[in-house]
Amino acid sequence: MPFFNREEDIRRLKAVLSGEPNLVYFVYGPINSGKTALLMKVAEDLEESGNVIVFYINFRGRNVETIDDLIRVLFRVKRGKVSEDTKEFIREVLKGGAKILHKLKGIPIPENMFDLLFRRADKVEDIFAYLEEYFEEVREEGYQPVFILDEMQTIKGVINATGRMVIERLFNFMIRLTKEKHLCHSLCATSDCLFIEDVYSNARLEGRAEYILIDDLEKNKAFEIYEAFGFEDKLLVWDYIGGKIGDMVRLFEKKKQGYNEREALEGLLEDTINKLRDFLEAIEEGEKGKVDIKEVKEALVQVSHGEIFSGKIRRKVRHFLVEENILFYNPVRGIVRPQSKLLYKAIVELLK
Repeated sequence: MPFFNREEDIRRLKAVLSGEPNLVYFVYGPINSGKTALLMKVAEDLEESGNVIVFYINFRGRNVETIDDLIRVLFRVKRGKVSEDTKEFIREVLKGGAKILHKLKGIPIPENMFDLLFRRADKVEDIFAYLEEYFEEVREEGYQPVFILDEMQTIKGVINATGRMVIERLFNFMIRLTKEKHLCHSLCATSDCLFIEDVYSNARLEGRAEYILIDDLEKNKAFEIYEAFGFEDKLLVWDYIGGKIGDMVRLFEKKKQGYNEREALEGLLEDTINKLRDFLEAIEEGEKGKVDIKEVKEALVQVSHGEIFSGKIRRKVRHFLVEENILFYNPVRGIVRPQSKLLYKAIVELLK
């Protein structure tokens, strides 16, 4: 499916990334709200401007448990005859332009340098030293580097040789790039709102980070996209799926299979109800989580009326429902709500 323009979100991100680097930015929001597609669109637009080079790393679907796993995701080894001098190698890479870098899906590094740097025990410091030198050379060549990490919560369990969490070192590195050296824009995206809660409460990031919510679409913008999808009964579609882009795609695929809009929407809701029913039964029978089913149901009844203050749900229960992608938690605003309008309707149907 094509990318559907989100002018205000694009404008905000471009405004952040076109000025001098000063803060680390965290982009977050409910699942399937279009964060990755938005980041890719902004990256492409910035690169077409000619003076920005985006280093985009997507951890989605990557199994990152060790430093070596992290290195394999971050870097793309250039084999064959390349310069052994770091600065000369980077200049050679930059001659290909931003589009060449974008296609590499990783930060280029010559094979001999890769072997030299990352055979040592303390590879973490080597990673950040190389990246800083890389970004400095990019700036010297007249480009503004932008470093984007998508679904970065997947590396939160990785530790270095001394037992220190790598993500803490990564935060320090990003602060150095932005707040201290004003060298490179640093932007991190995630759908894991418990990870954002940890980040938001991190004292080291206080005054050094800002947060951008990419939410489901409001009604007028959703209706524009309904039009692009060819949906006919816009009020009916809104009642079922609201502004959730992921659910719009699911509805579109259902219609391609020959279902009419009402049949397709009812099918999506029935699927959501069945999954929620199985989820609640698994809790009740002790197969999922160590939470009280009564508390879970009470929490769901509360959010069935709309978003509520997060403190109204006990922390353990709230975190459990967030981890299971039943609730979306916004720690910046301190509110919780169901992850989607389909879940709203499923909760009402099951617990009425």
